[in-house]
Parts: sequence; structure tokens; C-alpha cells
Amino acid sequence: MQRKALLSISLGLALGLGSLTGHAAAQCANPSSGPDVIVGDVSGCSTYGTVGGISAYSLGTTSCNIGDQELNWISNNPNHPVIGQNIFRLNDGRFEQIGQSWLKHGFTALQQNLCCSCQSSGTGARLGVGCSDPYGSGLNGSQSGLGPRSEVNAYTGAYLYPYTAQGSSGNSIYKRAQVLRDNVDPALYPNALYFGDAQYVAPDDAAAGNGHNNVSWRVLNRPGTQTSGSFTLTTSGATHRMEPAIFAWKNAIPSVDIQLVDIPNEGRIWVASNCFQGANGTFRYEYAVYNVTSHRSVRSFNVPIGPGAAVLNQGVSFPMSHSGEPFSNAGWVTTNLGTSADWATDTFATDPNANAIRWGTMYTFWFESTNAPEVKTATLGLFRPGAQADPTVSVCGPVGGNPVPVASNYCTAAINSTGATGAISAQNIDMMARTMELAGANLPTNAFAFSIASLDQAFVANPGGSTGNICVGGSVGRVVGGTILNTGATGTLTESVSLDSIPQPMGTVAIGSGETWNFQFWHRDVILGLNLPTSNFTNGVRIWFP
Repeated sequence: MQRKALLSISLGLALGLGSLTGHAAAQCANPSSGPDVIVGDVSGCSTYGTVGGISAYSLGTTSCNIGDQELNWISNNPNHPVIGQNIFRLNDGRFEQIGQSWLKHGFTALQQNLCCSCQSSGTGARLGVGCSDPYGSGLNGSQSGLGPRSEVNAYTGAYLYPYTAQGSSGNSIYKRAQVLRDNVDPALYPNALYFGDAQYVAPDDAAAGNGHNNVSWRVLNRPGTQTSGSFTLTTSGATHRMEPAIFAWKNAIPSVDIQLVDIPNEGRIWVASNCFQGANGTFRYEYAVYNVTSHRSVRSFNVPIGPGAAVLNQGVSFPMSHSGEPFSNAGWVTTNLGTSADWATDTFATDPNANAIRWGTMYTFWFESTNAPEVKTATLGLFRPGAQADPTVSVCGPVGGNPVPVASNYCTAAINSTGATGAISAQNIDMMARTMELAGANLPTNAFAFSIASLDQAFVANPGGSTGNICVGGSVGRVVGGTILNTGATGTLTESVSLDSIPQPMGTVAIGSGETWNFQFWHRDVILGLNLPTSNFTNGVRIWFP
């Protein structure tokens, strides 16, 4: 009890307890029916050592009872909350869960006022109406008090007690939120954003029907420092109460669409999707499925695709179970049947410990397509047997139609003697005739020019004394159309190109299906104001060929 009191005092001084606002404040005057525990604050993050390339973290939590009845907090029996913690990363538009912890078992409830005015229970065995209770990140990372998720039903709140590995400790990553060290490395992910969320599960909260609002999230900073060989994470900003971290994706990228899936008389799942044109000109399809409380869990995810739509680079990611949890970490099988993009793990009948999307975890799915998005109806295949049908949800997915080449510009051209930057474009791409045209604009008049091509991109300023930027690299072919060109009186170019005869250093090659090629024009120029001869380049054009 003394340790909890000292923790609460330090948290109060650091955070100003009672200063946070959120949905809970509005509910203080109209409390939920029955006990209702939420995460009022994700209060801090502890960083531990690294073992075998895996780092460990734990998140502090302050619970609040926003219900109209006291919440049981009885130690040494199955009538207290358990607390899970998760780590997430947003990088290049993709939102992934990269770590999960075992569950902290509660043992004593203090009676504080973070969310509402506390009506103290007068005992540590119950959290009073409107009261809050702090568990620091160090306490939530204390290994001896952590139990497995596999023994908990988040929908009913029931769990085994005593729990497996109760009282046991291990190395610095044992039972804590485990994250691959590389996933937090600033050198590998310099622009990534990080988030943490925490969830309470309690039997009487679940029995009152209040188990769906027990998750809250907060931004995690990555200052670039290291603690015991792990990259440090620290909390930042306000806690977003009663929202799982999947909402952090939409908070960062407003185009993300989030849909609620409530399985009747069972659990809650959130499904998010974001579909947009990527840097290579194809459309990116990104999905996340967050299981909040469904004990039946999810074993498959199906997104319809329009007839003829191409599906490329299909993938999935998920957090790893660890520290002796019985669940498999085997990869999901990805398939494209021509009418849908599908991901699946083993059935419950095949393996009751298969790698399903269980409560408190989020899995990420993705693919690319040359076809633009429209509204589709995705299906979540449930894992455990039960009476409920597989739920469906609206997401974005590709329209039908034969895939077409996708052309997009990239790279920055230097200003030429016209005072503008030269531009290249691709037009009239005919996959049946195996021809296309390259066109140039904003070029000096009566200047010699030729096109260049490569499978690789690059950026080199002033190559060979040029005043321009070359945007292709690797094996570069010259004079793609077969002749040296002249910009004439209009400062423009058009040339016909055979897709079966692209020059490369070792001879000509044919463009294959699924390849992406890069093209650019080189041209003669003069240095502005000096009339000295030089050369320059247009920007580049990237073309994906179906």
C-alpha cells in the first residue's frame, strides 16, 4: 500500500491530477449503470533492456470508475481488473501494432479524483464511484504480477486465478511489451510516429455491459536516446480516453475511415481503412482490424476486388505473442482469388492456438492495385465456434476493369534557359500494340535532346558538368526512341517508343508485365545570362506496366 501511495503522490506532482479532460468528464454527472472502469490516463512509459534484438516497454495507467457502483478490486482472487499494454507505429501511411504485454493483475485501489469527484469506498478492495487509481509504468512492468492474456475472456471479464507464471520473473523483456528494436530505430524509421494504449478488463465491469470503453491511447515520443540498449519511448500530449489506438491513425491521417463491428451478445471490433494513390502511381489499400473484446476472435479478412483488378504486394503484420503464451506466431496466408484479396490463419478445429486476432490486439493488412478505390463490403471470419454469423463491414477496395498502365512524375528538374523547368510525360500507352509516346515541354528552342530509361531511380545534381539533375540510375539506356531529337521552334518533343525495344547497356530489352520503368529527357542548354553551352534534364516519369 505504501508503494502505491508514493507512486500516486509522484504522479500527482508530475501530471497535475484532475487536470485532464475527455469524454469521462461529461459522464461524471450521468454515470454509467453499474461499475465502469476506463483508462483515465496513460501516465508514462518505462524502457527496459534489449535481448536478442527485442526491446521491452511498460505503460503507466490511471483507472477511473465512471459508473454508479463501486468496482471490485480484490487481490488474490479473480475479482480484480487486469491491465494490458500495447505499442503501435505509424510509418509511410501504414499503422501497425508492434508490441504487446502480458496483463498486470490489480491488487489495491486508491481513491483519487482524476476523472470525477471521488466517493471513496473506504477500502482498497473496491474502487469508489467517480474514483481513480494510479498504477505507474514501473508497477505495470513488474514481472511477478503479470499474467498471460490467453487465460482471459475480455467479453465476460473472466480469467483463471491463480494465473500461469504468477510470481515469476525473468530477463528484462520477459512478460513486458516486447518490440523489435529495429522497429524503433530512428535510422531505419526516421519519420515514424509511435503510440501506446492500455486496456482494463474486470469481471463486474463486463457483467454490467461496460467493457467496450476500457481502452485509451496516447502519443509516445522517441527522443533518440537509449536506455539499457533500447531506444527510449516517453509519453506526450493528452490521453485520448475510451478510444483504442486505431483512432490514433485517423487522428494523424483524417482520410482514414473507421467502422464499428459489434458482434451480437459477444464482443467489439473496430475496422479501419485508407485507400490512396501511392508514390509509384499505384493505389495503396491499407487496413487495420482491432479486436477490443471479442473472445471468438478473427481468423480471416476478405476484401472484394472488382473483376480484372490487379492486386500487388499483398501483406500482413501483427504483434508477436511471447514469454510462454501458447498462441502461434505463424504468418497468415495471403491469397488473391481474382474476386477478392484474402488473408487467413488456421481454423480453430485445426489449431485452437492458431494466430487469430484475439482481444486487445490489432492486425494490419495491405495491397496495391492499379485500380482506383470504391466502397466494398469486407468480411471478418470468426475463429472460435459460436452462434453469430461472420460480420461484414464497409471498407474501400479497388473497382473492376482491366488494369491500365500508371504514369506519374517524380524528381525535381533544374531551371533551364527558358526560366522554367523541363517536363516529361507519357501518353498513348498501348499494351496491345506495345507502343507509347514520350513528350517533352518547357524546353529551349532548337536544342538537341534524347530520352534515357532505367529500372532504377536516382538523384544526382550536375552530372558531368550539366546544370541539371539526373533522375535515373543503375543501368541506363540512351536514345529510347531510336533517334536524336530537336525541340524546334516550340521547345517541345514527341517520340514514339517500342515497349519491346528499350535500350540498355548490354542491348535492347522488352518491358515485362508488372515492371516499373523510369524515363527522362536530356537536352542541350545555355547558362542563363552567360550564354555558355551546357546541358540539362527534364524531371522524370515513372510508368508501371500491367
